[in-house]
Amino acid sequence: MNTLSGRRRRVLAVVAFAVVLAISGIAVAHVATGTAAAHPDSVTVGATTVAAQPISPNPPAQQMQDAILTAEPGSRVGIDVVDTVTGTTLAGLNTDQQFYTASVVKLLIALDELKSLNWQPDSDTAAQLSQMLSASDDDIADALWDTDGGPDIVSRVAADIGLGATQPPDDPAQWGETLTTPADVVRIYHYIGAEIPQPARELILTALHRASATAADGTDQYFGIPDALTGTDWAIKQGWMTLDDSTTMNTTGLVSTDPAQPGRYVVVVLTTQPAGTAWTTGGAAVTAAVSALRQTLAPTSTVAAASTETVTCSNTCPVGDN
Repeated sequence: MNTLSGRRRRVLAVVAFAVVLAISGIAVAHVATGTAAAHPDSVTVGATTVAAQPISPNPPAQQMQDAILTAEPGSRVGIDVVDTVTGTTLAGLNTDQQFYTASVVKLLIALDELKSLNWQPDSDTAAQLSQMLSASDDDIADALWDTDGGPDIVSRVAADIGLGATQPPDDPAQWGETLTTPADVVRIYHYIGAEIPQPARELILTALHRASATAADGTDQYFGIPDALTGTDWAIKQGWMTLDDSTTMNTTGLVSTDPAQPGRYVVVVLTTQPAGTAWTTGGAAVTAAVSALRQTLAPTSTVAAASTETVTCSNTCPVGDN
C-alpha cells in the first residue's frame, strides 16, 4: 500500500462537463489484436470487405507490454488505446482476451442502478454512486451488488451495451472476478459518453474526473494513467485485486492532452500479474507501461494522420468517422 505524504493531487484543468461534450460522439470501432482464431475471416465495412488476419502488437503496445514484463515477468497484458475523434486504435494488444475487472466492474454496477431508476437517481443515490466510483468504495459496491441481483447486473448491462465477452463471476459473491476484455471496456466508455441520458453521463464522468488519490480502502489508486500521464486531464476507473493465483492491476479511463479536446482518448490497460505481486509493485509496472504512451498521445498531427492508414478490423470498423 502506497503512502501519499508529500503528494499533491493534480489540479483538474477541464471541468467534467467539458469532458462530456467532447466524448458525446466517441467512436469505438477499431482494430482488435489477438490470435488468428479470435478473428472472423472477413468483415464488411460499408461496401468494402476487409480480410481479417492475425497481426502483431503495434510498436506502442509492444513497448507497453515490455515495460510490464520487465517489471513483472510472467504477467499477461491487454491493451486498447483509441482515439475517439478518428476511431483509430493507437495501441492494441490482446484486445479480445478476458481479464478480471476488479473494481472496473463498478462502472457496470453504477449503470445498472441508474437504469433501474430511469436514469434519474435521487440525491442520496447520486452521492452514493459518486462515492463508489471516485473512491472505489467496496462497501457501496457490495450493497448494490447484493440488492440488485449480483451476477445478473453484469448480464443485464452486457446485453444493454453489447459486450460480447463480458461475463459474470463464477462465484456470484465476488463481483471483482467479473471477466471482460480491453475492447469491451472501450465499448463501456462509449456507452457512457454517447448513449445514456446526459444527467447520468455527467454524474458518472464527474465522479471519474474527481477520482481521489487514496481509495476508500486506503490504496493509492493513482497508478497507471494518473501517475504516468502527469499534466494531462483524465477521468479514470481503476481496478486492483489479489487472488491465490494472480494479482489484477487495471487502469482505464478517458485522457486528454489538449484542453481543446478533453476526453479524446480511451486508455485501457488490463493486467494479470503473478500471485503475490504487491499492489505497489504491480501498480508501478502499469504506470511504466502507460508512460510509454506519452509520445503517442502528444502529437495531435501524427494521431490525426494515423486515421488514414489501412487497418485490419475485427468486429467493427469506423464508418464515416475518419
